[in-house]
Amino acid sequence: MFGVYLDGLRQAEDLLNKGEHSEAMNQLNLLEKGVELDEIEKLAAMLLNCQIMIKLGDYEKSFLLAKTAFRKSMEISHPLLVVDSTITFLDAINGLGMLYDSSSKDQKEFVQMVSRSEDILKTITDVGKKDKTIRTNHLGRIKGIIEYSKVKTVPVKKEKTKAKIASLPIEQVKGVGQKAADLRRAGFKDASQLALANPEDLTPIKGIGLASAKKLIDSAKELLNK
Repeated sequence: MFGVYLDGLRQAEDLLNKGEHSEAMNQLNLLEKGVELDEIEKLAAMLLNCQIMIKLGDYEKSFLLAKTAFRKSMEISHPLLVVDSTITFLDAINGLGMLYDSSSKDQKEFVQMVSRSEDILKTITDVGKKDKTIRTNHLGRIKGIIEYSKVKTVPVKKEKTKAKIASLPIEQVKGVGQKAADLRRAGFKDASQLALANPEDLTPIKGIGLASAKKLIDSAKELLNK
């Protein structure tokens, strides 16, 4: 995704997608120290840094950094950066559990952010179809998580409005077994995140091929639909 800004960012992102988080961070640090980045490239590097922290589970720090990046992207009015900063900001919010635990008003705002980014993507002409599709699919998964939090709820005590199925731990998904730790390190903390993944999101994890990835995703969906 970030290779559209700079080849060095693509290299770091490739490492991230392979689950080599520390190596991705080192590559990013070397890039920032060794190359004179312009304003757009610096902001793209900041967003990739956020994505690495999200994968490492450092949601608080990634949230604060993503919030800053989102504000800066709006200031420089770079359409693609606005989309990528929105995605990263909402990813960080999701890591904190705020997509599930937020009020209906906040959830509506999150959906509006996704919709705005989808509309912006349609106006961008200097980005390839593949890069657009990656972003469109990512936005769709975020919207799906919000929708799960709306419909997969049951009434509880008056002082609580919801008991969210999104909190089901990854270990409860059939077939996860000893892969739980690796899935968590890759950013899949609960059943709903796994259910909304693409099979290709799981294949970088050691021991998970395309077929087994599809089975895990189907098992997560089955669990959520009980």
